[in-house]
Amino acid sequence: MTGRLRGVLTAMSLLAFAATVAAQTPAASWNPPRRADGQPDVEGLWAGRGGTTTYSIEAGDDDRRVHLRITGQITDAKGLIVDPPDGRIPYQPRAAARRKDIFEKHTDPPGIDYIDPIARGCFPSGVPRINYQGGNTIRIIQPPGYVVMIHEFQHLYRVIPLDDRSRLSDGVTLWMGESRGRWEGNTLVVDVRNLNDRTWFDIVGGIHSDALRVVERWTVADPKTLGYEATMEDPKAFTRPWTVRIRGYARAEPGYEQWEDACVEGNRAVELMLRR
Repeated sequence: MTGRLRGVLTAMSLLAFAATVAAQTPAASWNPPRRADGQPDVEGLWAGRGGTTTYSIEAGDDDRRVHLRITGQITDAKGLIVDPPDGRIPYQPRAAARRKDIFEKHTDPPGIDYIDPIARGCFPSGVPRINYQGGNTIRIIQPPGYVVMIHEFQHLYRVIPLDDRSRLSDGVTLWMGESRGRWEGNTLVVDVRNLNDRTWFDIVGGIHSDALRVVERWTVADPKTLGYEATMEDPKAFTRPWTVRIRGYARAEPGYEQWEDACVEGNRAVELMLRR
C-alpha cells in the first residue's frame, strides 16, 4: 500500500468516525437561543414532516392494504408504535375485544359508535392524535411561563403552563385534556391528564378509557427540526405503557399561512356509512 493511498484511507476512516460520533451526539448538545423566561425559543410555524397515517398506528401491512383498497391512498408500511417492539397497543382483554369488534365492522358500521369520532362529527382529535393527524401545521407561541400551540387542523389549540399550579379534579374530562409542561434541556415534557374516553388513536378503533395519561416529549433537535414522541398509560385499558414516535415537525416555509379548516360543512359521510 502506497503512502498516498494509506493517507486517503486514514482520512476516510477519520471522516467515518466523526460522522458516527456526530450521529450519536444527543440533540441537547445544540444550544438554541433562549427567551426572556429561559425557554428555548421555538416560536413560529412548524409543518408536519409527513410519513404518518391515522388509519392504523399499529404495525402490520394488513390494515394498510384495507385502507388502500377503500380509499386508494397509500399509507406507511410501518406503524408509529416504537414500544412495545411488536408495534401493537398492549390492550387488556376487554379493551382488546372492543377494539377488534370495531376493526372488523368499521367498513360496514352497525352504529355510530363504530365510526371514527373525527369522521363522525369532526370531534377534537385528542392527544396524541392531533400531533400526527395528516397535513397538520402548528403555530407555537411562548408568552412568559407558557407554551401555546395553535393547530391548523380543527382550529384546536393548547395552552400549556410551565408551573406546578393545581390540576382539575379527576371528575372533569376534556377532549384535549389538561396539560402541564416543563423544559428538560432542549426537550419540552408535557404531562396530559383529564382526557375523556371519546377520542381514538386512529380510524380503526384505537380506544382508551378516561384514565388515559399521556406524557409528550417535544425535542428541539436543531434550528429547523422539532421531534415528537408520546407515552400512554391507562390502567383501565392497557397492560403496560406504550410509546409512539413520529418524524416530527420542520420549520414551515417562509410566508406560509395557516388555513381555515372546515371539517364538517356539507359532510354526509356518516349518513352514507349508516345507510343500509
